[in-house]
Amino acid sequence: MIVVDTNILAHFWLPSDYSEVCDELFEWDSEWLAPVLWKSEFRNVVILYMRKNLISLSDAIQITEKAENQMKEREFHVNSIQVYDMADKSDCSSYDCEFVSLAQDLDIKLITMDKQILRSFPERAATPMDILSS
Repeated sequence: MIVVDTNILAHFWLPSDYSEVCDELFEWDSEWLAPVLWKSEFRNVVILYMRKNLISLSDAIQITEKAENQMKEREFHVNSIQVYDMADKSDCSSYDCEFVSLAQDLDIKLITMDKQILRSFPERAATPMDILSS
């Protein structure tokens, strides 16, 4: 069981240079968790792909439905005070701290490629490559 941020989900569901490593991560551990926020962030990424003509509207809908099905019952609310505290002690956004907060509450790793999160929370965050090579 791992917490994944939106970028991991996006690389898993949308074509990118990191899709293969995210596929390997899913094979390593398919029980992915995220704060409820992931869905809004994911929509933004999907819309970006649409605007760059990398996927069509019908592709976007299909990809989003698959991602939402994958994460059904694996989405969690986080504690606002804990998020504020983490944001206050780091340079990370409150959005990023929601993922860290969930990982901390569940006492599991957050898998991300976000350098700022990795720098600010090295005890809690790791890259897919770190996890797969260990």
